[in-house]
Amino acid sequence: MLHHVIRRAGSSKRPAIFLHGSGQDETTLETLAAQVAPDRPAILPRGSVMWEDGHAFFRRHPDRSLDLDDLAQQVAAFQIFVASLKRARSVTRQPVLVGYSNGAIMAESLLRTAPEHFAGAALIRPLSPDLGGAEPALAQKPVLILAATEDERRARADAETSRERLTRAGAMVEFIESPVGHTFSDGETESLADWLNTHFPD
Repeated sequence: MLHHVIRRAGSSKRPAIFLHGSGQDETTLETLAAQVAPDRPAILPRGSVMWEDGHAFFRRHPDRSLDLDDLAQQVAAFQIFVASLKRARSVTRQPVLVGYSNGAIMAESLLRTAPEHFAGAALIRPLSPDLGGAEPALAQKPVLILAATEDERRARADAETSRERLTRAGAMVEFIESPVGHTFSDGETESLADWLNTHFPD
């Protein structure tokens, strides 16, 4: 997270942090950020793990199962990154997390681990990690889950597990399932923009 991009830093609207998928980088979600958050600050960090000719926010094992030890370390490091943004006054309000794929897993982990630092989260193609131990209450924080029936990289139950865990923790979850694959669609982009504007209008 030493490398990141901040767009529209002068806006007074609530900022959004966009977390890319595995094998990608901070430029991957720039178009999405411009489409769904054209008038709010957008922070686009680069995952700190080298992965598949790009980057990721945490490691996987060779069988592609989640490396939960590394995920826990990266979650702690990301909280330090957010604290540094606050100290630099780059972020003056609780940001909203917007995560895609690997970034969605990271975003859910951050929200479930340290909800006091984030206003809510949009999770595109999530896979819910077993974080273990007691988790803090999410106190009606808004969460959007964008799942896909034809997702070649997710089991059908993955997004449902995210919904169940987040709802049980007290989040206000909106769940949308579309007949598409792992890549998100234009219709989902519109749904994400509507959700941001509805729950975080200023």
